[in-house]
Amino acid sequence: MAITSKELMLIQDNIKMTQNSIKFIQGCADISTDPQVKSLCQQMAQDHQNDLQTLAKHINSANIQ
Repeated sequence: MAITSKELMLIQDNIKMTQNSIKFIQGCADISTDPQVKSLCQQMAQDHQNDLQTLAKHINSANIQ
């Protein structure tokens, strides 16, 4: 799959935003005293981590135009 340099830049920006979201959500899980909230935050962080891996695959498998 070929992507443009602009698309690559957008994917990289999305990766940075996803990494920031993961850090924030993990921080919320760390300070949470409610087990349900902690569990929800941990699941959200894992979901974002999966999204991050998907975005990275696009960069790794892409041909830049």
